[in-house]
Order: sequence, then C-alpha cells, then structure tokens
Amino acid sequence: MPLIAFFGATGGSTISCLAPALEAGYHCTALARSRSRLIDSLVQRGLSESTIRDHLSVTEGMVTDIDAVSKTILPGGNGTPMADIIISGIGGKMLFDNPLKPTLDNPTICQDAIRTILAAARQAAPPSESNKKPTLIVLSTTGISDKRDLPFAMMPLYHWMLKAPHEDKKVMETLIRDEMATAVEKRGIGEYIIVRPSLLTDGEGDGLGKVKVGVEEDPAVGYAIAREDVGRWVFERLVRGEWKGGGSGSGRVVSITT
Repeated sequence: MPLIAFFGATGGSTISCLAPALEAGYHCTALARSRSRLIDSLVQRGLSESTIRDHLSVTEGMVTDIDAVSKTILPGGNGTPMADIIISGIGGKMLFDNPLKPTLDNPTICQDAIRTILAAARQAAPPSESNKKPTLIVLSTTGISDKRDLPFAMMPLYHWMLKAPHEDKKVMETLIRDEMATAVEKRGIGEYIIVRPSLLTDGEGDGLGKVKVGVEEDPAVGYAIAREDVGRWVFERLVRGEWKGGGSGSGRVVSITT
C-alpha cells in the first residue's frame, strides 16, 4: 500500500479521508498543530487506538515550517522512501468583522502551505527523471474555474463571502501548475489532482452514490456537498484509484457536488 502524507488533517474534509485510509490499513503521516486533538478526533470517529498507533505517524508543527513538512513527507529521513501520495486540505477560518468584506484569519494560508509542501517535496525527491515522485491531491473550490461550476443563485454569495479564500485558492492552483511546468528532474511531484468541491457543509453527508463528478472542461454544477462526502470520495476514488476521469498524465482537475 502507498504511504500517504496528510496536511490539514484535523479539518472535516481531510480527516474524512484519513480515517477510512487508516481503517483500510494504509500507512499515513500527518502534520498537525496538536497531536492530541487529531488523535481524539479519530477516536471520536470510532477508530481504535491500536489502528491509530499502528498506521499513523503524527508530526506536530505548522504547515509553513519546512522542517515539519519535510518530516511528514519523508518520515524516515534522508535515504528512505518518501510519501507516495500527498493530500492537502489546508484552509483558513472565515472572519466577518467587516460584513461587507469577509476575509480569512490568514488570507494566504493555502498558497503559503503549498509553497512549503512543494519545496519540501523537491528536497525529498532525488533528481532523477526515472524516480517515482508523489501524486499531490489538493482540495480547492468551485467558483474559480473558467467555466461556470455553480448555480446562478449561488454567485452573489460566492462573490461576497468567498472572495478572499477564492483568491488564495487561485494562487495555490497556479503554483501547482507552475511546478508541473518545470523539468521532471527538478520538480517535487509526479502529478497532481485538484479537487474542487462545491460549498462545504457539515453532517453525515449523502453518500458516494449521490456525488456528481465533473471535469475542468465540463464541471459538475451543484449547491453544496458535505465534508464527509468529500473526504470519502477522495479516498475511494483517488487513493484507491477507481476514478479515471479528468484528464491524464501530469495533471487533472475534478469538481464534485451533491
């Protein structure tokens, strides 16, 4: 089984991918500001302490700390295998101090995180074209694609409330594409998959059977999707490799909604 490195693991969408991965026996690493908070969250989801102990390694730190990020991607240190899959669900907290201009507690958190992750991956990956570099899976958002991927009724809400996070996500996606435009031997990842979910909600979710999937050229259009469904979809369709759409080769973009 591949080794999976998680960033933003305490977030609803990411932990909804981490939990089933651990239950299925995948070996995972995670970067978290609080190890105890992450472990407690996994236990609350029904995971046994033995499953967590046997399959999860947690590094405490910030996603902008390249040493902590490197340890998560390359848990065994130099000369050991790096993660096969890197999953980032990093995001900020919305602030409504100015109701006319909502923002994030850190308006550049996604781009700062991906810069650090990519830099750490470049350090960890030997400069060989034949070397297997990791697949990067990132959670982005609808509302930033060239083609319409949300209902007309949602557009005012998106443009008012989500302008700041959307700007951050756009830069994040550009950094990933720029990374893939560099020479194979110089970049830290082998391919990327950008997942653009519609408006995220809490709760149990509707199940994978209700998830609508689109690609960049033909996005899925919908109002919302539960974080639980996002994480489960990423695990079942991407980690387990059942989903084959959205392009091929170095990069794919997929939109999901219910």
